[in-house]
Amino acid sequence: MQAEQLPVHNTISQAAALIRASDHVVAMTGAGMSVESGIPTFRGKDGLWTRYGQPPMDGFKRFREDPVGWWQKQVNRQMDAHMIELRDALLAAQPHAGHHALVTLERAGVLHHVITQNIDGLDLKAGLENLIEIHGNRSRLRCVGCGRRTSLGDFVPQEPPEPCDGCGDVVKFDTVMFGEPMPSDTMTAAREQIDRATCVLAIGTSASVRPASGLLWIAKSQGATIVEINPFETKLTSICDVVIRTTAGEALGHLAGMFTQSAAERPDGPVSEVRYGA
Repeated sequence: MQAEQLPVHNTISQAAALIRASDHVVAMTGAGMSVESGIPTFRGKDGLWTRYGQPPMDGFKRFREDPVGWWQKQVNRQMDAHMIELRDALLAAQPHAGHHALVTLERAGVLHHVITQNIDGLDLKAGLENLIEIHGNRSRLRCVGCGRRTSLGDFVPQEPPEPCDGCGDVVKFDTVMFGEPMPSDTMTAAREQIDRATCVLAIGTSASVRPASGLLWIAKSQGATIVEINPFETKLTSICDVVIRTTAGEALGHLAGMFTQSAAERPDGPVSEVRYGA
Protein backbone atom coordinates (compact mmCIF):
# COMPACT_ATOMS: atom_id res chain seq x y z
CA MET A 1 0.00 0.00 0.00
CA GLN A 2 1.36 3.43 -0.94
CA ALA A 3 1.94 5.77 1.99
CA GLU A 4 -0.50 8.66 2.30
CA GLN A 5 0.90 12.16 2.64
CA LEU A 6 -1.27 13.71 5.37
CA PRO A 7 -0.72 16.31 8.12
CA VAL A 8 1.56 15.09 10.89
CA HIS A 9 -1.17 14.79 13.53
CA ASN A 10 -3.21 12.57 11.19
CA THR A 11 -0.31 10.30 10.30
CA ILE A 12 0.65 9.88 13.96
CA SER A 13 -2.92 8.76 14.67
CA GLN A 14 -2.72 6.34 11.74
CA ALA A 15 0.57 4.96 13.05
CA ALA A 16 -0.96 4.46 16.49
CA ALA A 17 -3.82 2.50 14.91
CA LEU A 18 -1.38 0.22 13.09
CA ILE A 19 0.59 -0.33 16.29
CA ARG A 20 -2.58 -1.22 18.19
CA ALA A 21 -3.47 -3.77 15.53
CA SER A 22 -0.03 -5.41 15.71
CA ASP A 23 1.13 -8.34 17.81
CA HIS A 24 4.86 -7.64 17.65
CA VAL A 25 6.18 -4.11 17.08
CA VAL A 26 9.83 -3.55 16.23
CA ALA A 27 11.62 -0.24 15.66
CA MET A 28 14.68 0.25 13.47
CA THR A 29 16.57 3.49 14.08
CA GLY A 30 19.21 5.20 11.96
CA ALA A 31 21.43 8.27 11.95
CA GLY A 32 18.45 10.62 11.88
CA MET A 33 17.71 9.50 15.43
CA SER A 34 21.19 10.42 16.64
CA VAL A 35 21.34 13.78 14.90
CA GLU A 36 18.86 15.20 17.43
CA SER A 37 21.49 14.49 20.09
CA GLY A 38 24.12 16.49 18.20
CA ILE A 39 25.78 13.58 16.39
CA PRO A 40 26.39 14.43 12.73
CA THR A 41 25.26 12.14 9.94
CA PHE A 42 27.64 10.82 7.29
CA ARG A 43 25.61 11.65 4.21
CA GLY A 44 23.46 14.65 3.35
CA LYS A 45 24.00 18.40 3.21
CA ASP A 46 25.98 18.74 6.46
CA GLY A 47 27.18 15.14 6.71
CA LEU A 48 30.73 14.26 7.69
CA TRP A 49 31.47 12.69 4.32
CA THR A 50 29.99 15.69 2.52
CA ARG A 51 32.37 18.00 4.35
CA TYR A 52 35.46 15.79 4.61
CA GLY A 53 35.06 13.33 1.76
CA GLN A 54 34.18 9.65 1.91
CA PRO A 55 36.81 7.57 3.73
CA PRO A 56 38.42 4.43 2.26
CA MET A 57 36.07 1.47 2.15
CA ASP A 58 38.74 -1.03 3.27
CA GLY A 59 39.12 0.05 6.90
CA PHE A 60 38.84 -3.44 8.32
CA LYS A 61 41.46 -4.79 5.94
CA ARG A 62 43.85 -2.03 7.01
CA PHE A 63 43.15 -2.75 10.66
CA ARG A 64 43.90 -6.45 10.21
CA GLU A 65 47.16 -5.68 8.39
CA ASP A 66 48.45 -3.44 11.20
CA PRO A 67 46.28 -3.48 14.35
CA VAL A 68 48.93 -1.83 16.53
CA GLY A 69 49.48 0.98 14.03
CA TRP A 70 45.72 1.51 13.79
CA TRP A 71 45.39 1.77 17.56
CA GLN A 72 48.32 4.17 17.81
CA LYS A 73 46.55 6.52 15.39
CA GLN A 74 43.45 6.34 17.59
CA VAL A 75 45.37 7.13 20.76
CA ASN A 76 47.34 10.01 19.22
CA ARG A 77 44.31 11.51 17.40
CA GLN A 78 45.98 11.01 14.04
CA MET A 79 42.88 9.43 12.51
CA ASP A 80 40.86 11.14 9.77
CA ALA A 81 39.35 14.51 10.68
CA HIS A 82 35.80 13.24 10.31
CA MET A 83 36.50 10.50 12.86
CA ILE A 84 37.86 13.01 15.37
CA GLU A 85 34.70 15.10 15.02
CA LEU A 86 32.51 12.02 15.34
CA ARG A 87 34.34 10.74 18.42
CA ASP A 88 34.03 14.08 20.18
CA ALA A 89 30.33 14.28 19.33
CA LEU A 90 29.73 10.78 20.65
CA LEU A 91 31.40 11.62 23.95
CA ALA A 92 29.23 14.72 24.41
CA ALA A 93 25.89 13.28 23.26
CA GLN A 94 22.93 12.60 25.56
CA PRO A 95 19.60 10.87 24.85
CA HIS A 96 16.83 13.15 23.54
CA ALA A 97 13.05 13.03 23.85
CA GLY A 98 12.78 10.37 21.13
CA HIS A 99 15.02 7.93 23.00
CA HIS A 100 13.01 8.41 26.17
CA ALA A 101 9.76 7.94 24.23
CA LEU A 102 11.00 4.57 22.96
CA VAL A 103 11.65 3.56 26.57
CA THR A 104 8.12 4.68 27.50
CA LEU A 105 6.64 2.60 24.67
CA GLU A 106 8.74 -0.41 25.68
CA ARG A 107 7.68 -0.18 29.33
CA ALA A 108 4.04 0.15 28.27
CA GLY A 109 4.34 -3.19 26.46
CA VAL A 110 3.72 -1.53 23.09
CA LEU A 111 7.23 -1.74 21.60
CA HIS A 112 8.83 -5.16 21.77
CA HIS A 113 12.33 -4.61 20.36
CA VAL A 114 14.59 -1.95 18.85
CA ILE A 115 17.20 -2.60 16.18
CA THR A 116 19.57 0.36 15.89
CA GLN A 117 22.17 1.11 13.25
CA ASN A 118 23.70 3.72 15.57
CA ILE A 119 26.84 3.16 17.62
CA ASP A 120 26.30 5.90 20.21
CA GLY A 121 24.77 3.80 23.00
CA LEU A 122 22.12 6.47 23.67
CA ASP A 123 19.28 3.93 23.71
CA LEU A 124 20.98 2.16 26.60
CA LYS A 125 21.63 5.44 28.41
CA ALA A 126 17.93 6.24 28.12
CA GLY A 127 17.07 2.90 29.70
CA LEU A 128 15.98 0.76 26.75
CA GLU A 129 16.28 -2.96 27.50
CA ASN A 130 15.34 -4.92 24.36
CA LEU A 131 17.99 -3.57 22.00
CA ILE A 132 20.10 -4.94 19.14
CA GLU A 133 23.02 -2.68 18.17
CA ILE A 134 23.52 -4.04 14.69
CA HIS A 135 26.63 -1.94 13.94
CA GLY A 136 28.09 -2.27 17.42
CA ASN A 137 28.67 0.15 20.27
CA ARG A 138 31.52 2.65 20.48
CA SER A 139 31.85 2.13 24.24
CA ARG A 140 32.74 -1.56 23.92
CA LEU A 141 35.63 -3.65 22.67
CA ARG A 142 35.08 -6.85 20.67
CA CYS A 143 37.34 -9.75 19.80
CA VAL A 144 37.54 -10.25 16.04
CA GLY A 145 37.81 -14.02 16.51
CA CYS A 146 35.26 -15.16 19.10
CA GLY A 147 33.15 -12.00 19.36
CA ARG A 148 33.67 -11.54 23.10
CA ARG A 149 32.70 -8.00 24.15
CA THR A 150 34.06 -5.84 26.96
CA SER A 151 32.46 -2.64 28.19
CA LEU A 152 34.60 0.52 28.25
CA GLY A 153 32.10 3.08 29.52
CA ASP A 154 33.52 6.51 28.72
CA PHE A 155 37.09 5.23 28.89
CA VAL A 156 39.18 5.54 25.72
CA PRO A 157 42.10 3.06 25.56
CA GLN A 158 45.50 4.75 25.66
CA GLU A 159 47.31 1.80 24.12
CA PRO A 160 46.42 -1.21 21.96
CA PRO A 161 44.33 -3.75 23.92
CA GLU A 162 45.86 -7.08 24.78
CA PRO A 163 44.82 -10.08 22.66
CA CYS A 164 41.57 -11.77 23.64
CA ASP A 165 41.81 -13.83 26.85
CA GLY A 166 39.51 -16.42 25.37
CA CYS A 167 40.90 -17.14 21.90
CA GLY A 168 44.01 -14.97 21.56
CA ASP A 169 42.76 -13.06 18.51
CA VAL A 170 42.94 -9.29 17.94
CA VAL A 171 40.63 -6.94 19.85
CA LYS A 172 39.03 -3.84 18.28
CA PHE A 173 36.22 -1.42 18.97
CA ASP A 174 32.85 -3.13 18.76
CA THR A 175 31.76 -0.82 15.94
CA VAL A 176 31.62 -2.45 12.52
CA MET A 177 34.27 -1.09 10.13
CA PHE A 178 34.05 -0.76 6.35
CA GLY A 179 34.71 -4.16 4.83
CA GLU A 180 34.17 -5.99 8.11
CA PRO A 181 31.68 -8.88 8.20
CA MET A 182 28.64 -8.13 10.34
CA PRO A 183 28.83 -9.98 13.68
CA SER A 184 26.72 -13.10 13.25
CA ASP A 185 25.08 -12.84 16.67
CA THR A 186 23.59 -9.40 16.07
CA MET A 187 22.45 -10.22 12.53
CA THR A 188 20.79 -13.43 13.72
CA ALA A 189 19.02 -11.61 16.54
CA ALA A 190 17.88 -8.81 14.22
CA ARG A 191 16.51 -11.25 11.63
CA GLU A 192 14.62 -13.13 14.35
CA GLN A 193 12.90 -9.91 15.40
CA ILE A 194 12.09 -8.94 11.81
CA ASP A 195 10.60 -12.38 11.18
CA ARG A 196 8.31 -11.91 14.19
CA ALA A 197 7.39 -8.30 13.43
CA THR A 198 3.86 -7.40 12.38
CA CYS A 199 4.68 -3.67 12.43
CA VAL A 200 8.06 -1.97 11.99
CA LEU A 201 8.79 1.66 12.84
CA ALA A 202 11.60 2.92 10.56
CA ILE A 203 12.93 5.93 12.45
CA GLY A 204 15.50 8.32 11.03
CA THR A 205 17.02 5.82 8.65
CA SER A 206 17.90 6.54 5.03
CA ALA A 207 17.33 2.84 4.29
CA SER A 208 20.48 2.81 2.17
CA VAL A 209 23.04 0.94 4.30
CA ARG A 210 23.16 -2.80 3.64
CA PRO A 211 22.62 -5.34 5.02
CA ALA A 212 20.69 -3.55 7.79
CA SER A 213 18.34 -1.76 5.40
CA GLY A 214 17.43 -5.03 3.71
CA LEU A 215 15.68 -6.11 6.89
CA LEU A 216 12.98 -3.51 6.23
CA TRP A 217 12.18 -4.96 2.81
CA ILE A 218 12.14 -8.45 4.30
CA ALA A 219 9.62 -7.29 6.92
CA LYS A 220 7.41 -5.82 4.21
CA SER A 221 7.61 -8.96 2.08
CA GLN A 222 6.46 -10.99 5.09
CA GLY A 223 3.37 -8.87 5.60
CA ALA A 224 4.48 -6.41 8.27
CA THR A 225 3.17 -2.86 8.12
CA ILE A 226 5.87 -0.18 7.89
CA VAL A 227 5.70 3.25 9.53
CA GLU A 228 8.37 5.73 8.46
CA ILE A 229 9.32 8.57 10.80
CA ASN A 230 11.66 10.88 8.92
CA PRO A 231 11.63 14.56 7.90
CA PHE A 232 12.87 13.52 4.46
CA GLU A 233 11.84 11.12 1.72
CA THR A 234 13.95 7.95 1.56
CA LYS A 235 14.30 4.81 -0.54
CA LEU A 236 11.86 3.20 1.87
CA THR A 237 9.05 5.74 1.51
CA SER A 238 7.31 4.09 -1.44
CA ILE A 239 6.66 0.83 0.46
CA CYS A 240 5.54 2.40 3.74
CA ASP A 241 1.96 2.19 4.99
CA VAL A 242 2.22 5.46 6.93
CA VAL A 243 4.80 8.23 6.61
CA ILE A 244 5.27 10.78 9.40
CA ARG A 245 7.23 13.74 8.08
CA THR A 246 8.78 15.12 11.25
CA THR A 247 11.61 14.44 13.68
CA ALA A 248 11.90 11.34 15.82
CA GLY A 249 11.61 13.36 19.00
CA GLU A 250 8.32 14.96 17.99
CA ALA A 251 6.67 11.89 16.46
CA LEU A 252 7.72 9.43 19.16
CA GLY A 253 6.81 11.87 21.90
CA HIS A 254 3.27 12.10 20.56
CA LEU A 255 3.03 8.33 20.10
CA ALA A 256 4.24 7.66 23.62
CA GLY A 257 1.69 10.13 24.94
CA MET A 258 -1.12 8.39 23.10
CA PHE A 259 -0.25 5.05 24.69
CA THR A 260 0.22 6.36 28.21
CA GLN A 261 -2.88 8.50 28.55
CA SER A 262 -5.62 7.18 30.78
CA ALA A 263 -8.47 5.38 29.01
CA ALA A 264 -10.77 8.31 29.72
CA GLU A 265 -8.41 10.78 28.04
CA ARG A 266 -7.43 8.56 25.10
CA PRO A 267 -8.97 9.98 21.88
CA ASP A 268 -8.75 6.78 19.84
CA GLY A 269 -9.86 3.99 22.13
CA PRO A 270 -9.09 2.51 25.55
CA VAL A 271 -5.88 0.68 26.28
CA SER A 272 -7.72 -2.65 26.32
CA GLU A 273 -7.96 -2.45 22.54
CA VAL A 274 -4.19 -2.83 22.17
CA ARG A 275 -3.11 -6.36 21.24
CA TYR A 276 0.30 -6.72 22.83
CA GLY A 277 1.13 -10.23 21.66
CA ALA A 278 3.89 -12.51 22.94
